[in-house]
Amino acid sequence: MSNPIKRLWESLAKRKHSPEAAQRAPSEPSSNPSGEAPRRTMCSPQPHVCAITDVGQVRDHNEDLYYVAPDCAWFVVADGMGGHEAGEVAAELAIKAIVEHLTAERIAAAATRSEIGSLLLDAVHAAHDLVWEENRKRQDGKEMGCTLVLGCLSAGLVTCHVGDSRCYVLHEGVLRQITHDHSAVGALVEAGQLTPEEARVHPDKNVVLQAIGTSGGVLPDVNAAELFPGDRILLCSDGLWEELPHAGLEAVAASDGTVRQVATLLVDRANEAGGFDNITAVLCEVLPSRKSDVHSEGEQLLTEQGDS
Repeated sequence: MSNPIKRLWESLAKRKHSPEAAQRAPSEPSSNPSGEAPRRTMCSPQPHVCAITDVGQVRDHNEDLYYVAPDCAWFVVADGMGGHEAGEVAAELAIKAIVEHLTAERIAAAATRSEIGSLLLDAVHAAHDLVWEENRKRQDGKEMGCTLVLGCLSAGLVTCHVGDSRCYVLHEGVLRQITHDHSAVGALVEAGQLTPEEARVHPDKNVVLQAIGTSGGVLPDVNAAELFPGDRILLCSDGLWEELPHAGLEAVAASDGTVRQVATLLVDRANEAGGFDNITAVLCEVLPSRKSDVHSEGEQLLTEQGDS
């Protein structure tokens, strides 16, 4: 890596696994008194959608958060950063802003894929603004934030993300990553200087270049994919995809079973692989009313950053 690029990354990067974040917090009550099973919460409002967040095998607190809209038309995963309590607050504030922005009326009024993309982009900027305002009030000088991926089922699938939380689409057994990581190693992979396999073990694998609520501002990406009935959409934090190689993630996502069973298996496999981070997955199976032919249109839907 050249020195100018390295200095740029050092000035922009926010380390999600800082010493403060890695400290073990006091034990929290568990639904299992034996403490043998990892603590998790699950939401399956309809049979074709399931969301799970799990504390993992190493950490004592969970900075991940998910939200599924009541009609299951959109869902979001936020991965907090900044240490115990701060990360949770950042994720909660970000999702609060998105819930307030993405009303059913606004989604219904967005007739085209580009309009949906603009709506999601505005929601993510609102999330950034809310967390940034909270950061300005903090007295300890420590910045909190979160990575975030938001998906909406309207005119196919439209996503908006910041950081390295990801969205995948499984089509005919092939898992395709729709989003592109805003991370140091993600930039190297895009430039052809690292393979995805090398990126998974790179010493800078946890350095993100953008995060909701941080002083550097955000430039979210908006992407889209058309969908076949039976496709599966996966939104997840890095606690899932970092533990499983792409082939393993694909095999589980394509496995037989209900959406709830497959989502549970994804989280279980990440725990079995080490569970070094919090693990969150939202899995949605596309109903017959959706469209066909998966493809990415990220470049066409990318919208320039507004004022932070």
